[in-house]
Amino acid sequence: MDIKIKNTFRMGIIAAAGAAAMVSCSDTWDAHYGAPLVTDYEGTTMQAIEEKAPDFAEVIKAAKFNLELESENVYTVWAPTSFDKDSVLRLLEAKDTTAVVEQFIKNHVARYPISALPGDDKRISLMSLKHTTMVGDETFGSANITLANLSCTNGVIHVIDNSIPYQYNIYELMKSLNGDNMDENSLYAFLHRCDSDYIDEDRSISHGVDSDGNKIWVTPYYIHRNSVLDAFSAEIYEEDSSYIAIIPSVEAYKKRFETARSLLNYNPSLTEREAILDSMAHLFAMTDLFYNRNANIDGLTPDGDGLQYDSLKSVNYWRYSWPDHLYYSKVPAKGLHPDAQVNDILAKSGKPIACSNGVVYEVDEYPISVTEQFFKKIVVMASNASIDTSEDSKYTKQVASNRSSSGVLRDYEVDTIWVDEEKTEYERIDSTFIGERNYYFCDIVPNGNNNPYVAFQIPNTLSGTYEMYVVTCPIWAKNGFDGHSASEDPRGYHFQVNIYERGANNSYGSSVSIVPPEGTNADGRNFITDYTNKIDTLYLGDYTFKNAYYGRNTEGALIQFYSYVPTTSTSIYAREMLISSIILRPKFEATDEDVVTEAKRK
Repeated sequence: MDIKIKNTFRMGIIAAAGAAAMVSCSDTWDAHYGAPLVTDYEGTTMQAIEEKAPDFAEVIKAAKFNLELESENVYTVWAPTSFDKDSVLRLLEAKDTTAVVEQFIKNHVARYPISALPGDDKRISLMSLKHTTMVGDETFGSANITLANLSCTNGVIHVIDNSIPYQYNIYELMKSLNGDNMDENSLYAFLHRCDSDYIDEDRSISHGVDSDGNKIWVTPYYIHRNSVLDAFSAEIYEEDSSYIAIIPSVEAYKKRFETARSLLNYNPSLTEREAILDSMAHLFAMTDLFYNRNANIDGLTPDGDGLQYDSLKSVNYWRYSWPDHLYYSKVPAKGLHPDAQVNDILAKSGKPIACSNGVVYEVDEYPISVTEQFFKKIVVMASNASIDTSEDSKYTKQVASNRSSSGVLRDYEVDTIWVDEEKTEYERIDSTFIGERNYYFCDIVPNGNNNPYVAFQIPNTLSGTYEMYVVTCPIWAKNGFDGHSASEDPRGYHFQVNIYERGANNSYGSSVSIVPPEGTNADGRNFITDYTNKIDTLYLGDYTFKNAYYGRNTEGALIQFYSYVPTTSTSIYAREMLISSIILRPKFEATDEDVVTEAKRK
């Protein structure tokens, strides 16, 4: 660089040339060029560092980063005069060049010239991809500026009294917490396999091309991507993002992974590959570990780690049915049943660790239960359900009209009600609490004097145990609840329940008869309903599915209702049935996870 170019740089009139080389930094050039620089230095930034901060210069040379600072590229360097030089050099001796260059040296370097002016605070983007603040000509991050605005032939030097710490982002901290444990079933090891990096040409500096015509990158700027985290909308490696992350220990994560995997026993005829099932188990174990703070801004006030949460929506919340993947720190959100359990997950997670793009809660035990995370309740609304109505079907028959020809099985709308499968009484609720919520029922009409069968397909079952419920409406509900009562038709229902699962040949095998649990109003294997209430919920008992059918187009199970009414009982029981919904509530205790883990280890 000749003397004419040196003087041009110092006069601050080469902004256009610099902007052409560094497009991504164009917003900073106008602010920084043309600013008065205090001292001219007849040499490169590297030469200035050798004179003003010799220990820092020694580290730079040992890492061979001096080649950058001696080039014609333009930099600003904040050169520390005090830091633990010996520990940094030991990292280089241990071949940990990345930690020294990316997390130490580049944490004190920016790619463009920045002057320090009294009263002018700046947010600085460093080559380490971190951000910090320079307050006038006084401080840079946590360090004091002892000499500002030393103008060199290829940049600017500011001397600071201490090095500034490199702050991990969430993904980097996760890697650090993982240590050398790259067990394939640990969280970081799984995510690491899905990492990819590519060069952002607009933000990188090149010099010429090689013999094949490819650009030679002097200062490449890499963009990090992770296919799994991107799919989750949890870009916890992005410096400009803001997340809360709950990071379980390696042992806690493996324990939850094994639990998830135990609930994904697929039908052998489906020939699911182990790798696919393992990936599904990882995705289950990762669910609700990440929270976008920008998406949780409503109702938040400054407190503690910077935010106080009345409720937390995980990144999974936006893909599923409300109120799944929603947690609380104060009271349940408006619209939830007053008895809804409050799970203050952050209070269970200890003290947050600050990161450059959010906070991490490191836990030895998940603050989220298996049933909150992925072993979810299944609700089959009868009016929308898939029903086997083919003429020769042995699962649904003796029904007068079918949905495939007439469009509906006589669907009706029920008044606004609160459906709670854990209670046997259904009550009207204040519309100001829940808003309008309409439920529907499917009217199963028998063909003549026959007893009808109807079978509903159950989607997304896991190979676990569920408590089963059916929500029914009385016969007189067809006329509406307002102004009508059981006196119009006081008959109840008398029916049997069967479960069909697909067998090894992928076809439905023989049925499993559900025996009414003790304490249930029953007649042998027949369930009985009493219509003094408008809506009735019957607990059908527990059932353990042999196989999982989660995420498959073909459901693996049918629940069949057989309205069994002898001719002598038609005045007491109606063959016709009004079914609102079928609810499968997962049954899983915290101790079950220990049992699963112990079984895996054996």
